[in-house]
Amino acid sequence: MSRTAKEIVDQTHALAETFYKELGYVHERGKHGNLYESEHPTEQCMWRLACMAQIELTNTDPEDALTELEDEGG
Repeated sequence: MSRTAKEIVDQTHALAETFYKELGYVHERGKHGNLYESEHPTEQCMWRLACMAQIELTNTDPEDALTELEDEGG
């Protein structure tokens, strides 16, 4: 089953938020923005960990999906 670039980014973001929650923090995308756009080191780390999980488990690089979304203007 193939996923759209948006689905990949959304799934990765949700996973990053889950990792962040495990550290005792709460991040709501609609309220706090995208973790992949954050300048906060811990938030950046959560995004990178979620990307690593996607690559390892699904052989999909969310950074490629982000680039695709940017190229589409969304």
